[in-house]
Amino acid sequence: MFKKIASNTIFQVFSKIITAIIALFFIKILSNYLPKELYGLYGSIYDYTGIFVFLADLGLYAVTIKEISQNREKQADIVGNVMSLRLILGVGICFVSLGIAWLIDGYNSTLALLAIAISSVFTLVQLMNSSILALLQANMKMEIPAFTFIFGKIVNILLVSGLAYYIFPLSYAKEYGFEAPFLWIFGVATIGVIVTTFLNYLYARKIVKFGFAFDWDYIRYIFKTALPYGIALFLSVLYFKIDIVLLPILEGEKMGTMSVAYYKPPMKITEVIMVLAGFYMSSVLPSLSEFYKNKKMQDFKKMISVSFQILFGFVMLVFIMGILFRTHIIKIMTNESFLHNPLGYNSADAFLIVFCVILFYFISVVFIYTLMASENQKSLLKINIAVTLVNVIGNLILIPKYSFMGAGVVTICSQVLLFICTFYTARKKLGITLPYPAIARNIVFGIALFGFGYFLLENYARSLYFDFFVYGFLIGILYLGYIFFEYKYFRKQGV
Repeated sequence: MFKKIASNTIFQVFSKIITAIIALFFIKILSNYLPKELYGLYGSIYDYTGIFVFLADLGLYAVTIKEISQNREKQADIVGNVMSLRLILGVGICFVSLGIAWLIDGYNSTLALLAIAISSVFTLVQLMNSSILALLQANMKMEIPAFTFIFGKIVNILLVSGLAYYIFPLSYAKEYGFEAPFLWIFGVATIGVIVTTFLNYLYARKIVKFGFAFDWDYIRYIFKTALPYGIALFLSVLYFKIDIVLLPILEGEKMGTMSVAYYKPPMKITEVIMVLAGFYMSSVLPSLSEFYKNKKMQDFKKMISVSFQILFGFVMLVFIMGILFRTHIIKIMTNESFLHNPLGYNSADAFLIVFCVILFYFISVVFIYTLMASENQKSLLKINIAVTLVNVIGNLILIPKYSFMGAGVVTICSQVLLFICTFYTARKKLGITLPYPAIARNIVFGIALFGFGYFLLENYARSLYFDFFVYGFLIGILYLGYIFFEYKYFRKQGV
């Protein structure tokens, strides 16, 4: 079972690594092509529409995986009805997002509304793609989708490169305006997701024949089943994205979009890395659901413990590397100007804050999926409501005073609160415990490795790319060596 989960996750991680590299090039192109105000507006609209994507998703991705894993003979009907439900929700949400944007300063300009309208098409296609991916994930057939995802991103970046360097080169845009290329950037993203969805559909049809279905009784059932988790998921996304949405509103359009421009690059890297935890736990979810349903609690707890140690070990390496090389990463993915903000904090400062979010997200996501697999969605909903309220109130207080740095601090506090609440609930309801000795060893080694990396960069720094790749590779190898020692030696000792 673990081998199948591992292979399924490896393909997704490989896909995400490649697309993360593509995303770096994408950010590099946009941050050097668009003026900072428009780059900030792009980031604001991206997160604004992202909130509504999750609202329309309603948590149906994870719930569909669970439904298929428990009713494999009905998987075609399940996917067909979920697609129909998503289409209905998606169309409604697209109109709602446009209506709300029209009422909000910072999003009600003609340019912003047109970009949101184009993104609405992206949303609908992405929802259909998510339904197909749920079917493939439940069958642990994510190998081909991993490559179609990469292909779609390649199509996207090639089209954006064509826009920036050939169709609307910088000299042309500076003379005639950036409005047309700005809108086309959203358009080519839609083209990329259409390509990905079509390829995934062709592959999924080889596993099971499916199409839109309208069993209204089942649609009502799946809607009611998904609603508590969907609201919880939406709230978890809301508190992570609401800060970028609020910046143009609370600071004014010009200053707010400038703040987003500095805040968005580290947040984008954070989003990319956080998806890896979701990939792994989505692979684990079918097995967790089966163990819980069949009352195999020993296997259930063992899988949770192993998953926690894997994710904690990985995120410690990411955290150490991110903090050590944050200025290198900002220079590589954007340009030097993002390290110098005449208005205050810069992207490297934001990087220091938001990477702490990754650390707590990776360990809290284990318990989020644990509660979902054990049918504790209502508890998860209550937790997310509380965390979201804390986040929104905190942002309203700190953003006007401390701009995006205040937003980052609020996001960290929210993530810590989410971890505490989900772990406490999982321990209380299911008897879940943490592997404290392994955590302590990992932290001690991580601190030592950070000190070693800091010493190297302070005393033997040579150049941007040499330091990042050579020293980064060395630190990574040392940490992976520790992980090998940890799981080969200490696990034999039973500690």
